[in-house]
Amino acid sequence: MEPMTTTITVFSPTLSPAQIRAEILGAAKEDSVDFIGVPFTHSRNVTIEVDDDVINDCLGWLDDVALASGLGIQHDDEILRYGDEDVTFTTRMPGDDDARLGASRLGLEHQLTYLAEVGEDAFLKIAHFDISDPANETTYMQAKPLADVGGWTLEYAAAGVKNSTIVSSTDDAITTFLRWMNGEDIRDLNWTRS
Repeated sequence: MEPMTTTITVFSPTLSPAQIRAEILGAAKEDSVDFIGVPFTHSRNVTIEVDDDVINDCLGWLDDVALASGLGIQHDDEILRYGDEDVTFTTRMPGDDDARLGASRLGLEHQLTYLAEVGEDAFLKIAHFDISDPANETTYMQAKPLADVGGWTLEYAAAGVKNSTIVSSTDDAITTFLRWMNGEDIRDLNWTRS
């Protein structure tokens, strides 16, 4: 019986498909990985057929390669990496057991749009990552959708002090996240200590 396979799509905001393929093959050779299958180039991305019995191993390895090389990963219609992850942050969303290393600026719109569809129990939390204390998430920004009004409750915490505000749109939430991630002053947003 022929093993079942799954397709993983790899893309990049900056690399061509040929460069993506070279990155994957170079990393596979360096790590002596033999489970990735053959990467096929397309006009905008690379696809890899992987046997279902090794998909978790492949995704785990590919996640490390993606973070190191600026690659995005899509599996089963779910974008796992966007290709611009900043490893000075971690990301946590519903269903995550632990925070994931890297936060994407390019992925904010996609992530918040998805969360707005999920409903009021959904959230996106991006925290500063400290290699010397990886579990420390005391400096963060978090967004929760307000489904009834189409807005967002934002929570900003620094050194254990939490503040919250409400913004009226997804665009305003994205702008606030980007300003915060870029180190800009966000005190002008009418924060209330929570």
